[in-house]
Amino acid sequence: MNKNYKGNITPKEIIKEIKVAKNIVLTVHINPDGDALGSVLAFYFMIGEYCKKNNIEKDMKIVVDDKLPKYMRYFEDTKLISNYEKFCDEFNKNSQDNKKFDLFISLDCANEERYGRAVEIKKLSKKSINIDHHISNTEHANFNYVEDICSTGELLYQFLEILDIKLTKKIAEYMYLGIINDTGNFRHDNVTEQTFLVCSKLIGAGVNNHKIANIIFEVSEKKVELIGEVYKNKQINETYKFASYYLTQAKMKELGIEKDDTDGTAEMLLRIEGVEISLFVRENTDGSLKGSFRANDKYDVNKIASIFGGGGHIKAAGFRTDLSFEEILEKTYKELGK
Repeated sequence: MNKNYKGNITPKEIIKEIKVAKNIVLTVHINPDGDALGSVLAFYFMIGEYCKKNNIEKDMKIVVDDKLPKYMRYFEDTKLISNYEKFCDEFNKNSQDNKKFDLFISLDCANEERYGRAVEIKKLSKKSINIDHHISNTEHANFNYVEDICSTGELLYQFLEILDIKLTKKIAEYMYLGIINDTGNFRHDNVTEQTFLVCSKLIGAGVNNHKIANIIFEVSEKKVELIGEVYKNKQINETYKFASYYLTQAKMKELGIEKDDTDGTAEMLLRIEGVEISLFVRENTDGSLKGSFRANDKYDVNKIASIFGGGGHIKAAGFRTDLSFEEILEKTYKELGK
């Protein structure tokens, strides 16, 4: 067992649960990124390959309670992902009284709150499994498998052998999407020798690394305007080498951008020379604020994000709060000063 493992189930035991389940619902966190979506599609096709090889039928659905990033339009299998309303409409139309799902599987989801409304589907499921790589994971399912590893995409690679299936090009592409998303195209220090070993196998299976990297890291003209706005109006606290920026809904409308245009802004702030920690905060349509911390070697942002009910990793973490930006800064400075 990997020394970074925590939880109450092993990958082999997860597969046993999958094998006996007749119907399965897969989900990921709200505000889904490339690792969440790449992982859920990779796992969907991995289970599908197992079923095809063994002549087994299973009813599998993917549901996500949020809009998908615009770059997902380049992946044809995005059509397999139902939003929450569509899923519920189909379920209510076709379901029988007291029908329950056999298995609810969440991927890349650190806590139950991150399901969004999909938590209601979990309540209708006989069993739930949580597969994730965030150190802040709250072990929120009946069965939990969590490894401190670069991405959920890399974590899934071991399931190929357990399922005894081949690595298809399609599965490899979605695993690769997850890995390059959460490693910043291999720039982050969560990359290990194993990460490159896995990616060599994925590329060997036919992944066009150049194509996928261009899709996910492409910068729109609107985002270029946001980059200029962020660099021009950032705040830097010299005491803590802390760069921050707050994006309001009004400014988003002015720039004509959507929430996925803001992806990577915290990393962008951290790239400023001399900066040790960054914070990007975006106002949501309901008035709440979503924050993203990033850090180099000096700070543990998972610990700081936990103050606001969030978490993630030591050098990359996030949160959602009803506090004001000023209150967030005040609490952050207090923590940094300890």
